[in-house]
Amino acid sequence: MPSIPRFTLALGVAALAGAAAFAQSFPNKPVTIISAYPPGGGGDVIARLVAPRLSQRLGQPVVIDNKPGASGNIATDFVVRAQPDGYTLLINNSTLVLNAALGLPQSFKVETDLKYLAVAASTPVVIAVHPSVPARTVDELVAYARNQRNLSYSSCGSGSPQHLAGARFAQIAHLDVVHVGYKGCAPAVLDGIAGTVPILFNTVPNLEPHVAAGKLRYIAVAAQQRMPFKQDLPTVAESKGFAGFQAEVWFGFMGPARMPADVSRRLEQELLAIVRDKDMEKELTDRLISIHVQDSAQFEKQVAQDLKSWKRVSDELKIKLD
Repeated sequence: MPSIPRFTLALGVAALAGAAAFAQSFPNKPVTIISAYPPGGGGDVIARLVAPRLSQRLGQPVVIDNKPGASGNIATDFVVRAQPDGYTLLINNSTLVLNAALGLPQSFKVETDLKYLAVAASTPVVIAVHPSVPARTVDELVAYARNQRNLSYSSCGSGSPQHLAGARFAQIAHLDVVHVGYKGCAPAVLDGIAGTVPILFNTVPNLEPHVAAGKLRYIAVAAQQRMPFKQDLPTVAESKGFAGFQAEVWFGFMGPARMPADVSRRLEQELLAIVRDKDMEKELTDRLISIHVQDSAQFEKQVAQDLKSWKRVSDELKIKLD
């Protein structure tokens, strides 16, 4: 049997020792979670609930850095290019995959350039209006929109689930309405309150305080069934012609694709422990955010399924993004 050169063997042992030492030393400095959207949105709220708990479990500070823009692609690009050492993570939502399905230019590939760690929560898209809009039901909103010129609806960004929900709604109802995409859900809500864009496709956590204050009014939720904490809010699917209408947004944590397996496994385990905790569950439900937990393998499967299904929907709606 041929002998293995000693210097080769030494290099191999050194490499294994280095990898083991790295895994054992993680983490030894602060971890940064890059939020793909501005402060105040659902993903940012989840990140800020998770950060102190993750800090406690890792024994290191965990800070949030908001990098909004380009429907979350600026933040994603930043994380993809970061050192794959576990110290730079991303929280993004299903817009990430939807952008890819729509053919939006991206400097990365969602299938290969990210390590999907855990899904924390989800929330369905909801339709709301400014009080100046007289409609209170889906049927009334459709009738109102058909009699208006240049009526607009807002979403959390071009290529977002809210955008697609609005486009699908308009297609089914044969409405000629203008889409206005924002750099995040929070600024879309502000213009909705101002009446600048009178129809909003957003989420309950973002809208609830303003609905409670009378500044906005719910119409319906794009969920399979009524939400447990909003039983009085009908689904869009309950209205004639909208059977099966559904649009939901997941929120998940990820990192650069080439993170060491031990590091990504540690992060996955810690994140899953946090989002499965009863106190965390209460924090989310108190904020009208649905519990929706997926591990890394389930998350990867979700991404693959979303790519396929959103591509089919985008082709049907003939949506093109620049």
